[in-house]
Amino acid sequence: MEVGKRAPAPLVEPSLEALMSGGKRLRPLLLVLCAGMGVSDRESLLKAATAIEVLHTATLIHDDIVDGAESRRGVPTAVAKYGREIAVATGDYLFAETFSELAEIGDARIVRSFAEASEGLASGELEQYRSNGVVVDVEEYLEHIKLKTAGLFKVACVAGGTLGRLTIRQVDALATYGQALGIAFQMSDDIMDLVGKPGLMGKGIGADLIEGTVTLPVIFALREGDEKTIRRVLEDPEPSPESIEAGIEAVLATDAIVKTEAWANGEIDAAIADLDFLPDCPEREFLEMVASEVVGREV
Repeated sequence: MEVGKRAPAPLVEPSLEALMSGGKRLRPLLLVLCAGMGVSDRESLLKAATAIEVLHTATLIHDDIVDGAESRRGVPTAVAKYGREIAVATGDYLFAETFSELAEIGDARIVRSFAEASEGLASGELEQYRSNGVVVDVEEYLEHIKLKTAGLFKVACVAGGTLGRLTIRQVDALATYGQALGIAFQMSDDIMDLVGKPGLMGKGIGADLIEGTVTLPVIFALREGDEKTIRRVLEDPEPSPESIEAGIEAVLATDAIVKTEAWANGEIDAAIADLDFLPDCPEREFLEMVASEVVGREV
């Protein structure tokens, strides 16, 4: 990818590795689909799609630094392989390149939406870091994921609709769709952290518990299950494998997973309903299909 190749010499390799590390490229896909419901300039569309994926990659690098993550998608993270200094510089470079791509489009509305999403990402990461090991309520949890995860889905849809020259009402509908989709996506990740397959997710099984991150299924389980066992994992900086396994089993012994899936499916229903304001076209059908595949996905 050209963004990685034009990085300062010490950052070329880590930038390319991060950008080419895999993933579904869901956010640029959403942007392209939303733009496809109208009429857009191909060059601007490519730059915006690049920008959203570069921004997402930058956030993953910074997340791994904060979490001290050793691997993602089965390969060493930038911070594990190159050290904190290079990893921070790589993430910062990619953030800067995001707005370099957007500047060439020349649409202040899109730049503003990306800037607001970036501010939300920073705020959400800070709030999550402060709350690690602390039991949060559902409203706090929702606010975190709206800022950290759903924000990028929302801006992808807004930028696509803006580039496609859709009406304000249609762009608003896409914003609502994107946010609901992002919330459901994060809830699905929260479930996979407890029941997923090792090596298929970005992180290992139980990673959120180990890091002290209180997710929705954990919130539900703390209310109705073995609170003491779950808290022991959340509050221990270095929980033992036995403690982690007991914590996961304590969550799975409750209805927490079923309740989280039900909430996520409700978000999906809301997301699809908002598409009624959009043109009846193949792109809209694809957006509906994307939403329907989020909950219960394997990867």
